[in-house]
This record gives sequence, structure tokens and C-alpha cells, in this order.
Amino acid sequence: MIKFQKPFFKSVAEGVEAEYVAGVVALQNGDFNAASRYFSNAAQGEHISAIFNLSLLWGGGNITPYDFDLAANCWYKAAALGHSHAKNALWQLEAADRGGFGTNNLAKLVEEANSGGMLIPSIMICAARFYDVICRQSGALVDVIAYELDAAAMSDFDFVHSFISRTGIGKDFYGGGLKHLKPGSAADQITDGLNKLHIAMRRSGVSDKLAVMARCSIVGYIIAKSPYGGRSEPLRGIDTFFQK
Repeated sequence: MIKFQKPFFKSVAEGVEAEYVAGVVALQNGDFNAASRYFSNAAQGEHISAIFNLSLLWGGGNITPYDFDLAANCWYKAAALGHSHAKNALWQLEAADRGGFGTNNLAKLVEEANSGGMLIPSIMICAARFYDVICRQSGALVDVIAYELDAAAMSDFDFVHSFISRTGIGKDFYGGGLKHLKPGSAADQITDGLNKLHIAMRRSGVSDKLAVMARCSIVGYIIAKSPYGGRSEPLRGIDTFFQK
């Protein structure tokens, strides 16, 4: 897979390197869960390429659970250990985590990306963490969640309704969220940014279903990090998201 690139680092510890190589073979065979296990073992031995590859696996939603924070932690760690790709793109994650990315800039980055019809790990990690930060910073958390779930409840996709159920939030919370959003408010601007992100993904070559999954995953992350996430199930990766 192109996005995983050639190895940046080779461990002098044979066992650690063997785990990394086994992870690469698993990737080539399309077994992402096995790749994650092998890379995790190699990461325990500070294998820099394995750590970076974990950020790609988890950030791109290749496996369940879809863990944005583990992906971000691996990105930070790989950069700190000197991985060139992780370091060169670290400004994106740092900007997202301080809420300084900008919804228009994020959408532009997505549209200009060569997605190949896949979810780009760095963009998904940044999007989830950025939107979580600005929802809390702006005090728009409740209104954004209510709007997003109320809008999702109108979807023709069964998998979206399954996603709503997994959030553990009932209709008594989000019902009417579409109507209650005040034009020009922080929540209005945030949800508009999510609209632009969805459109940008579609223009970059991502399918409608995958773009919808991406939006659900971002919203699910916001919910999980919020005081309303106590009953939410772990986010699902592409391998299980579209199942009931």
C-alpha cells in the first residue's frame, strides 16, 4: 500500500524487526488486524516505522475500534523519534489540537488531497480532534451533537441509524436539533464546516457512504469525549461500521 511507504527504520533487534516484517506481510495480504498486532509488538521495541504505521492503520479507520487518540499518540511519538513523514506533517496535528486549523482550511486540504477513494489517516485524525476542540472551546458542544444526530436520523442509510443507536444518546436529547440551531452561531459555523468537509471528501474521490462514515466517526468521537459519551460504544472501523 502506497500510503505506508518504504520502511524508515530497521531495528537491530531481530525479534522486533521480525514483528515489523510480519506486519508488512499482513498489510500486503489485506489483514489489517494482524498488521496492527504485529506493529504493536514491534512498537514496544521502539520500532519507529511500526509506530508510524500504527498511526496510519488506526487513523484511517482500517480496524475496529477506530481510535483517533491512539493514532494521534503514535503520530506524536513517531515524530519525536525522528520519523521524517511524521515530523513533516506534525504541524497539522498540532494546529488541530489547539483548535487553530480552520474549517475552510481543513476542507481545502481534503479536496486537494489524492485520497484514492480512501480515508486519509492524517486528515481524519486532525478533523476529529480539531472539531472536538472547537466544540468545547466555543461552548457549542450540545447544539452540535443535537444537530448532527437529528440530521443523521433523517438518513436513508440503515448504517447511520445503527450509528446513532451506538452513541447511546436518545431522541429526547437530539430531537429538534435541526430547528434549534441559531444562524451564525458557533454551532452553525461548526456544522457548516462539517458540511464542507463532506463535500470536499466527495470531490476528492471518496464514496458517499465512506464520507458519511467519516462524518459519523468525527461526531462519534466528539460524543465519546463529551459528558454525554458514557453510554457510547467504541467507534467502528471500516471493517464493521456498515454492519448492524
